Amino acid sequence: MPLATFYNLADAKRKQFLKAAYQEFALNSFAAASVTNLVKTLGIAKGSVYQYFTDKEDLHRFLATEANNRLGRLLDEACPYEGEDFFAWYTKLLLVEVKFYLSFPHYALLFRQLPGETGPQQKALARELATARLERISAHLPATLYGSPANNLLLSRAGLLIFEMLTQELNLGETIARGEAVYLEAKELVAVCSGWVKKLKYGL
Repeated sequence: MPLATFYNLADAKRKQFLKAAYQEFALNSFAAASVTNLVKTLGIAKGSVYQYFTDKEDLHRFLATEANNRLGRLLDEACPYEGEDFFAWYTKLLLVEVKFYLSFPHYALLFRQLPGETGPQQKALARELATARLERISAHLPATLYGSPANNLLLSRAGLLIFEMLTQELNLGETIARGEAVYLEAKELVAVCSGWVKKLKYGL
């Protein structure tokens, strides 16, 4: 987690640092992501990064955890489960999650990198975040869906998979570099998320 010097940065400098760090880790695997590239983008000394974080793994974990926490807070506020039909609630949850990824594609690409990481700490982080996503949903699952490995995978990865499907023809690297969101018609987004939930409900 960040050292005290990171929090002592002026807000503008901290935001600039985070923007560059998310871009570096979103567009590269952990192994390929480079602190050298990061400091070159920022125009700061390489040693500065290690005044903020103990190492590259510490920075990577912070970025992924912060993004996941931000998504979690949004889902808690926008989609509390209040005993309604599970599939109606889950459709609403997916819509909010996918809109989040479209608004912040650097978060989505960072999450998308995690399952393919090979390092033990990155694998552990991927499992941790996937488990947190699944736990949000599993308490409300119908008995017919509970415990199936295939359904668990769909539930924990659905938002990202829908994001990938919707953006597969876009150059997300350029979008992230410009600090832009991805804009889609609301009808298209609703149709895709609703169709996904129908597959889950009735079988692929």
